[in-house]
Amino acid sequence: MIATGHNLLWDACGMAVFLLLVAMHRWTRRKGIFIAALWNLTGVVLHELAHLLSGLILGAGPTGFSIIPRRSDTGWKLGSVTFRKVNAFNAVPVALAPLGLAFAAYIVWQLWHLWFEPALSSTIWLYLVMFILLYNAAPSRQDLRIACNWKSLLLYGSAITAGCWLLYGS
Repeated sequence: MIATGHNLLWDACGMAVFLLLVAMHRWTRRKGIFIAALWNLTGVVLHELAHLLSGLILGAGPTGFSIIPRRSDTGWKLGSVTFRKVNAFNAVPVALAPLGLAFAAYIVWQLWHLWFEPALSSTIWLYLVMFILLYNAAPSRQDLRIACNWKSLLLYGSAITAGCWLLYGS
């Protein structure tokens, strides 16, 4: 069932807005860093805050937070968080923390109709919020490099193997 549940035409309009936002995002990437940075500002803040909060909670020792675009070896970095105590235990959850935005999108989707009166405008806003949350939940290449280090893979792989062995026997 559609979350708004009141008017399929509104949801069709919302989906059209979502697709338009995807197209606009691709267009902004070709228009230069200033336009791309402005377009992505809200999402970059949410993405980097997810890293920062998980780093604080898991003891990774955040030392820097930036949403100022900077040129890197591979292009532009729109934001970053630096840590001083990333280890095998906290690397994976800190690096993949923005995936929590997908869970936030699910919660918003489920509760939106309780927070706002059903209307075309609120449905379009719902799809806008979904775009921002879901697009920025994706881990960056750097996030994946940090999460897929051999020590973390060994730690979590061993824990999963041991857990499966305990649950399902030998």
